[in-house]
Amino acid sequence: MPEFQYQGVDKSGKKVTGKIDVPTEGELRMTLRGQGIRPTKISKVGALNADIGSLLGGGFASVPLEQVVTFTRQLQVLIGSGIPLVQGLEILTDQAGSVTLKNILLAVREKISQGGYLWESLSTYPNVFPKLYVALVRAGEASGALDQMLKRLARYLEDSDRLQKMLKSAMMYPIIVISIGVGVVALMLIFVIPKFEEMLTTAGQALPLPTQIVIDMSHFLVNNILFIIGGAGVGGYLARRYLKSTEGRALVDRITFRLPLFGPLAQKSGIAKFSRTLQTLLASGVNLIDAIEICKATIDNSVLEDAVSKIRSQIEAGKTLATVIASVGVFPKMAVQMIGVGESTGNMDRMLEKVADFYEGEVETLVGGLTKLIEPLVLVFLGGAVGGIMIAMYLPIFKMAGGA
Repeated sequence: MPEFQYQGVDKSGKKVTGKIDVPTEGELRMTLRGQGIRPTKISKVGALNADIGSLLGGGFASVPLEQVVTFTRQLQVLIGSGIPLVQGLEILTDQAGSVTLKNILLAVREKISQGGYLWESLSTYPNVFPKLYVALVRAGEASGALDQMLKRLARYLEDSDRLQKMLKSAMMYPIIVISIGVGVVALMLIFVIPKFEEMLTTAGQALPLPTQIVIDMSHFLVNNILFIIGGAGVGGYLARRYLKSTEGRALVDRITFRLPLFGPLAQKSGIAKFSRTLQTLLASGVNLIDAIEICKATIDNSVLEDAVSKIRSQIEAGKTLATVIASVGVFPKMAVQMIGVGESTGNMDRMLEKVADFYEGEVETLVGGLTKLIEPLVLVFLGGAVGGIMIAMYLPIFKMAGGA
């Protein structure tokens, strides 16, 4: 999203300057007008004069999910209390948790005061209010039950955030522990092993093969430390760029699905998110075809996205949802059976809620078991690496002591 810098005069006649991320110059003028600022000069910020934060991925994507949930909860309470939408947005603008969210709410309030719809105003900021959010707000405005729709939406966001945090905790723990272990081994090779080498060289004895290998590793690391750090930095940057691309994300998702421990975790978390999203949309009055399309955009897993694409095309051809998801080969048998029961009884949304609750519980159990399983494996790996290095360096000392 483009960034604009402006100069203007506020209500007291004081000159003000600043930068705001907005889609168009017109949006900027509306935002400034809502703040009581009369712009005198507006220009788009280019790559040469943009600040580091924007170059590294700033903009509306920086609004935390917690702030969006809080805004949704507060707006639901205000509307449910009979406060007009424009006035409610004005109150929440003053209480916004970040400057970015405040600027967005100012622009949204300005659009609504000119006769626009809330869903239409929010759709301008897809990085903060995704398609699901906009669809539910639109359904709420159309049905006259916006407060109830916002309540349902806030609950959905909280459940999704909780599931996402569980997955991150499962992934981050082994990464952090292994990173610390690698750092400890590197420090030993750089600072500890050379001291041992000096002592062993003074003795003048031939070194055992394990000891010589450790010393050679130490020499290589010390002599090429700058190249290794530079290569790791460039490699990490390129890997990150690739993993953020469509091809890279698809490759990682396919590999993850085949892993013995992380595969079931990715599958069940994806099914839980699909079921929770579809249940929320259907309960809000969104038709099945549109709901499935929105689900595809929220799953964040390319394997399941491909499966959902097949689901939509076959449902448009007249097949039932249970029949279709059974044919794609991604959904477990129990989920297929529960969805089939929901279709036959006319309680699809309630059954999808039960499916989501069940698989979220499964994910929580898997995360706890995975953490308990990974912890001893990581400790064995790190203990073996550090212990192996120390044994290799003490072998010549044991040999000298035996010869004495």
